Amino acid sequence: MTTDSVQPGGVALRDPFYGAPFGEAVRRFVRKYTVFTGRASRSEFWWWSIASFAVALVLQLVPTLFTREPFPESQAGSYLMVLWTLLTLIGSLALGARRLHDANLSGFWQFLHVLVGVGSLVLLVMFLLPSNPKGTRFDA
Repeated sequence: MTTDSVQPGGVALRDPFYGAPFGEAVRRFVRKYTVFTGRASRSEFWWWSIASFAVALVLQLVPTLFTREPFPESQAGSYLMVLWTLLTLIGSLALGARRLHDANLSGFWQFLHVLVGVGSLVLLVMFLLPSNPKGTRFDA
């Protein structure tokens, strides 16, 4: 399927889907897993962020339900969460770059994650910025 095709929401895959519902945002994340060009709306970005956080939380907590001790020695949940993070890393970076593009910022701003704490806080503010029409310069 090409990126020009129209999706169920009536928005081409190459375009940002403003007001994307949860399911469509997750589908677009999967379909555009390695696409660093173009733009992504706030709803696409935040619905995926919530979904990814929920999956990571479940992967962290579910193994503890199957142990008898209150503080299990097993680190299975941590390993599952790290695996989830590695599996979604490229897609999350691509989505983050597209979200920054929609705000007319370079995707390279994500290198701020290297500055633990402060960098991620600055990026959080950048991800919250509204769409900027000048962001079309990042479209393919």
